[in-house]
Amino acid sequence: MSLQKLQQHFKGRSLTHIVLDGWGYGKQDHTDAIFQAKLPTMDFLLANYAHTQLLTHGPHVGLPSEKDLGGSEVGHLTMGAGQVLEQGPTYIKRLIESGEFFKGETFQKVLQNCKEHRTPLHLIGLLSDGNIHSHIDHYIAIIQEAFRYEIPQLYLHALLDGRDVAIQSALEYVDQIEKLFHELKTQRPTIDYAFASAGGREVITMDRDQNWSKIEAGWNIHVRGQCEHTFESMQEAILYFRSQSPQLVDQAIPGFVLTREGNAIAPIADNHSVIFMNFRADRAIQFTRAMVESHFSAFDRTPYPNVYYASMTLYDEDNHVPENYLVGTTKVENPFGKRILERGMKQFRLTESQKMPHVTFFFNGGYREPLDASKENYCLIKSDEVDSFDQAPAMKATEIATKAIELIQAKEYHYGLINFANADMVGHSGNLTATITAVEAVDHNLKRVLEAVKANSGVAVITADHGNADQMLVPSKSNHDALEPDTKHSLNPVPFIIYDPLFSNQYSLKPLIIDNPLNLSQIAATNFVLLGEKIPNDLSDSLFEM
Repeated sequence: MSLQKLQQHFKGRSLTHIVLDGWGYGKQDHTDAIFQAKLPTMDFLLANYAHTQLLTHGPHVGLPSEKDLGGSEVGHLTMGAGQVLEQGPTYIKRLIESGEFFKGETFQKVLQNCKEHRTPLHLIGLLSDGNIHSHIDHYIAIIQEAFRYEIPQLYLHALLDGRDVAIQSALEYVDQIEKLFHELKTQRPTIDYAFASAGGREVITMDRDQNWSKIEAGWNIHVRGQCEHTFESMQEAILYFRSQSPQLVDQAIPGFVLTREGNAIAPIADNHSVIFMNFRADRAIQFTRAMVESHFSAFDRTPYPNVYYASMTLYDEDNHVPENYLVGTTKVENPFGKRILERGMKQFRLTESQKMPHVTFFFNGGYREPLDASKENYCLIKSDEVDSFDQAPAMKATEIATKAIELIQAKEYHYGLINFANADMVGHSGNLTATITAVEAVDHNLKRVLEAVKANSGVAVITADHGNADQMLVPSKSNHDALEPDTKHSLNPVPFIIYDPLFSNQYSLKPLIIDNPLNLSQIAATNFVLLGEKIPNDLSDSLFEM
């Protein structure tokens, strides 16, 4: 079928773009929650409609290497851009390797502030090599540069991962940093480079859903140096918590303060310099707001230190928060939403609050608020306030489907973007049983949305931004004959399905093969065809077989 005939086939029909966040193609065995779940809707789609598979990781989405996992930020940005762009970690790696990173004005001011006031440099952030929110190599590079600059005091406030990496891998990253501190101190015995505080990323400091109690807990630990849990070393703390709960995942380790002679090693105080090391914004912006906003009411910040605060990247482009950042973010001049807006098309975005930045800020390539509120409707459903989403695996799938049906039935919108978060957020818990329940809830509610699409003569795309629920168990590092829960994203491909009630095998999609590594950037051009529109010539090729 020619491109012209395809465009004619879809012309005048609304398009609903459904992202099943964290839904990949796994090994189809006991490690795969999606394979084990009862999914009549997805089974029906794969048996009756045009479909293919897409890659969501590594260079296929602008990340440095094949081992780099895709993520929700990268996935949505790539879908919205319609091009494979150099992502944040790729850009930062290149700048560090060239030395340009250290010449930046903000980084120089961070160091100069320490020198001028004879105060410490504090690094806060996720400590791992997951490369979703941060990377340990960035810590190492900054620590080494601070040493060259003769900064005498440097303290690290570590957020422990176990989510984008192995579930009990924290000590591997701690040991790397401790070894570096020891080597530097051997060269210059007068320095004091040390860990100051820590805690699991799901317990303190990192949040994106206005759970200010987590931010306040981080504030008490990092800034005030106060916590019920105190230890003299990172190793002592981590091993203690694991002794209390042997299956404890690093992301759930309680917050703690490190002490010397009974006193906190390094609370953040006036005239100190602070860098938040996460390059991804969504789970760093709330603590950043607490650090930089003069008018702040979420919790009592007393004492509120006057510090030189910088982030790895600009976290909020609309409001320019924070003022100081080390590296510019990946920007998209003409994201999909803006392109169709310029063609007069009305659109909606719909998800629960855990994924709201993804269907707005990331998909938009940098802007959070509608460019034209009369033609863009951003619909947010508040996520459940639970410690872990395996406690509520259905999440807000039912409410999202109900709202989607209402929006589709209104017949006002040319395009709608929906994100079902279950496979990702429950998959991150490592709870296989709950994740099976989660994907079954999505499948059930997907059917409801597609029934509305059909009733209103529309068409839908069903895809994902990356895998997760498809890989729930991996070989244990300590015992390769055993399996342990896997909480991180997978490297597996994801589905791309066109639900077209008028489909009768008149078109097909390109297959994913070694010589044709299809990826998320090709969705934008495909969506233009599905809207009956001409494809802009700067986008990656569509997925249609011509």
